[in-house]
Amino acid sequence: MHLLSVSDLVVRFRTHDGTVHAVNGVSFDLDEGETLGLVGESGCGKSVTNLAVMRLLPRPAGHIERGSAVFEGQDLFEIDESAMRDIRGKDIAMIFQDPMTSLNPVLRIEEQMVETIRAHRKVSTKDARERAIELLGMVGIPQPEKRLRDYPHQFSGGMRQRVMIAMALALEPKLLIADEPTTALDVTIQAQVLELLSRLAAERNTAVILITHDLGVVAGMTRRVNVMYAGFVVETAATSDLFARPLHPYTIGLLHSMPRLDAEEGEPLVPIEGVPPDLRQAPVGCPFAPRCAWAIDRCWADMPALGAMDGVVAIETTGANPTHRVACWNVPTPDEARLAHPDRPGFHAAPAPTVAEIAR
Repeated sequence: MHLLSVSDLVVRFRTHDGTVHAVNGVSFDLDEGETLGLVGESGCGKSVTNLAVMRLLPRPAGHIERGSAVFEGQDLFEIDESAMRDIRGKDIAMIFQDPMTSLNPVLRIEEQMVETIRAHRKVSTKDARERAIELLGMVGIPQPEKRLRDYPHQFSGGMRQRVMIAMALALEPKLLIADEPTTALDVTIQAQVLELLSRLAAERNTAVILITHDLGVVAGMTRRVNVMYAGFVVETAATSDLFARPLHPYTIGLLHSMPRLDAEEGEPLVPIEGVPPDLRQAPVGCPFAPRCAWAIDRCWADMPALGAMDGVVAIETTGANPTHRVACWNVPTPDEARLAHPDRPGFHAAPAPTVAEIAR
């Protein structure tokens, strides 16, 4: 049995400007001790997917329209709020993007950590404080006994992120969700934080969902990757397979827009043309079609299921999750993936249908 199984998750936000179709049928499984990367540009639904799993969507605008999230055999969407509070922190913990907005600025670190520990464990304040000191030392904060008495603003950005990691690991959760944990940190501190997360997860066999837009971080930390676009998972694969043989045009675009150390001198970056879709419009067809050089007529009308390539699974690999799956009607060839554009005589991307054609 999987540690976490998310199935057909659909999330909507009702706003004054209309309904935002934030997540559109996302499904994935996560095993104990596995590290899963969620990648994609801002607004693609990465964070919202996991906030839904944690049942932390902003209310009343955000709501789960359908789907399930089965954690250790129970559906998190079916249990009451009291039971969900028992799971948060103890079994599933989350590191949020900005520690300065996640930590209470008027409370000392000691108060916040001790409260977190005592909310889930029947321990004395003294024992909880000793545990907090142990955790701060574990994440590399010097003089933890002294720093425990400091306020959040007295820590640097990297140290605040370490405090957040310590709080997330305080109760030794089985699943850790890290939402862009290195945002706004300099490169040196990023490397330290990521190394810390990798080490602690390995020592405790903790499953990790790493949300990021940095493909370099994904390559170094994850075992498997889900690529998201406009609320859909458009490709999923073992990390090594994804980098060696990307299948979806969006994944190919992401890889070619990223600077590489092994790139030839003068080799330009290839941007993804166009802009993301307006999520206030209900999705029709493949949401990447307007930006896709491989689009065919079918792309404008039907969204392929993940794994379908004219009904055929794209490629098979080895490992715990053997299937490399893609949601695309016209998968680029390996040569086209290397070139970042179609290389077929006479082929041109199908244009968007006209209003008259849609009416027919």
